[in-house]
Amino acid sequence: MRLVLLLLFALDGAVGAKESVDLSHALDLAAKRLQDGQAQGALSLLISQSPPTGEDEKSKKLSRRYHTLVGLAYLKLSQFPKALESLELALQAGPPEPLLYVYLAQTYFRLGRFQDTVAAIESAQAVVDQYPGLYEIKAQSLWQLHREEEAFATLDQARQKFPENLSFLRRQLAYLLEKRLYHQASALGLELLRLQDSAQDYATLGNALRLQGELELATHVLEQGRLRHPQDLTLAKLLAHTYLAREMPLAAAWILEQAAQFDANLYADAAELYRRAKDYTRALFLNAQVPEVKAQRRQRVALLLALERYDEVLAMHRALDRVGLLAEDAVRYALAYAAYRAGRPKLVEGYLDAISDPQIFRQAAELRRLLKECADQPWHCQ
Repeated sequence: MRLVLLLLFALDGAVGAKESVDLSHALDLAAKRLQDGQAQGALSLLISQSPPTGEDEKSKKLSRRYHTLVGLAYLKLSQFPKALESLELALQAGPPEPLLYVYLAQTYFRLGRFQDTVAAIESAQAVVDQYPGLYEIKAQSLWQLHREEEAFATLDQARQKFPENLSFLRRQLAYLLEKRLYHQASALGLELLRLQDSAQDYATLGNALRLQGELELATHVLEQGRLRHPQDLTLAKLLAHTYLAREMPLAAAWILEQAAQFDANLYADAAELYRRAKDYTRALFLNAQVPEVKAQRRQRVALLLALERYDEVLAMHRALDRVGLLAEDAVRYALAYAAYRAGRPKLVEGYLDAISDPQIFRQAAELRRLLKECADQPWHCQ
């Protein structure tokens, strides 16, 4: 066994020695590892080699390739300062290939050096059309440099060259939203949606308009999206939030009720919105369909209190106890209040005694005061 291990170490040393001597072979192997997604393996191999230092053309060419591969490995590992250091060494080793500028542009961009990013992309002009993402990187760099018109022109150029790539249109849409040009953004967004009927794009545009307070435009976009994608829950929730922001709780409740057919967990939210809209009958109907027992019973107590059906609240005592809700101070206070309003003062103290939450304790103190007033002056509580 010891002999086998010695032979393995000897073979490993021989391979390492060969890779040190044959740098060209090592570079080919590192390039293959990078291509296979083994950036760390490629880097380990490369740093085990000594970069050529000669001044002849062959040494310079090897040096340029060596530093380029090291830089690319660091770039893939998101070690951007080290990547830049190696790529700039490659740049100094002689006339670079245009692809080197592509790597430099990516690295400069990651480091927030936007002016250098634009310059590198312009130096890579010969191959830029092979890498559509460079157009977006350039546009974002120009935008960061407050050269907005050039950024839009870059994206327009990219859209003409790559009409099937919708990322450039999405980027223009994001810029319009950032500049609060909502009507232009809405028009561009609808153009995007005509080209690709995506529920996510409807949601992104509608939510952006909603967050910026453009509620009517947001409603228009989200309604269209919901008609196209009736089972998409994100669109339904965003549309409900938009109607709620427009103080239209009944419309919001109806939207969530429809969505609850695909996700029963939404019945509780729909019931709550019907309660806000004071449609208690519908709220109670939907509450009965809430799948989570604690949430269903907790909400039912609130609905019955709103309807002033206090005896029914008190009748839920055992049902609430079975699921552990009587341990919640808010539920105990609700039962105490129902007992007070139902004219059953003996029950009130029993529910109030165990309350410890400071805020609810203050409410309990007020209820005790009212109860005492009723005892002292019963005609006030008739």
